[in-house]
Amino acid sequence: MVCGVIAYNTRSPLVLIRGTMKAKRYVHDILQPHVLPLMQRIPGSIFQQDNARPHTERVSQDCLSTVTTLPWPA
Repeated sequence: MVCGVIAYNTRSPLVLIRGTMKAKRYVHDILQPHVLPLMQRIPGSIFQQDNARPHTERVSQDCLSTVTTLPWPA
């Protein structure tokens, strides 16, 4: 799997994920090093993701508690 964040004027590097994506791995490999820093640099940003299990588990939701999110489907 390949993950990346795209915004109107910037983007994150693509991250190659091998193996199974679990919620804790999603937080440690995607959200904390890539999503949160990018979101903090863009005032008024809104994050959206689908309802894949790693995205909806408590550990992921807790990590995103400081970020404005758009529900899926929008």
